[in-house]
Amino acid sequence: MCRWCITHGDGKIWYKNAKNYARRMYVRSRAERRSKSRSEGDNAIMGMLRDAAKKYGSDKWKVMQKMADKFFHTAHFGQVIPLEDAKIILSSISWPIGKMSCVCLRRHRGMEGITDKEKTHCCIGLGVGMYKWERFPEMYKGGVEFLSSNEAIQMLEQVNQKGLVHSIWTFGTPYLGGLCNCEYPICLGLKGRLDYDIKILIKGEYVAFIDHQKCNGCKICMTRCQFGAIKYSPALEKCYIAAWNCYGCGLCQTKCKRDAIDLKVRSKIPALKDVW
Repeated sequence: MCRWCITHGDGKIWYKNAKNYARRMYVRSRAERRSKSRSEGDNAIMGMLRDAAKKYGSDKWKVMQKMADKFFHTAHFGQVIPLEDAKIILSSISWPIGKMSCVCLRRHRGMEGITDKEKTHCCIGLGVGMYKWERFPEMYKGGVEFLSSNEAIQMLEQVNQKGLVHSIWTFGTPYLGGLCNCEYPICLGLKGRLDYDIKILIKGEYVAFIDHQKCNGCKICMTRCQFGAIKYSPALEKCYIAAWNCYGCGLCQTKCKRDAIDLKVRSKIPALKDVW
């Protein structure tokens, strides 16, 4: 398990722990942020800078990278999750569920959440915070459509078929308030991690493996991978997965016509159990 499972999972995968979606967590995270004065926040950032500078010297990039990781893991970061885990969250853990526009998509594609609802409304807001969406009109352009669990799962299956990566996000760690569905390089989380190795988005709890006895080398899985983890061997005429690069999103698995791909628990693979 990742360190978030250890600290916030109560013996299970942390995003399957209903406590992390509870109203009291939502209230607590915001109250704690309000309780800190601006000077305290500035001092904390300067302290992070000094600590990083001592460790890395004049290497400014590593300093900034370390600061960014620490900030995001405290305030707002995500983890890749497969479709089946996302369904569990929607069916039995978090409520209410709101369909909303993707901020990253609007920003990078120059789309309007109001006029381009069919294309931009692909993300899901979770929990009591959705009752206050009207306070942030710029964030929720085009409004919020509240969904039943079954409607949300149906939507999730549709965006999965399109090839969008599912990820769960904190809003004041460990409060979980959003289930995003996006793509590289549009998603700021995916882009930040893949281009700059800033851990605003961490790898999933699973790693995909291909059964070469079943694989026929059709390469469909390659077209689905947002992380460049799937390769093709001309000699073997089979696909294979570079496990070190796999984020465990499961997009390859949900489209494989021969059921040749399985997701295995990352923490049970010695070489990958600490690769997040």
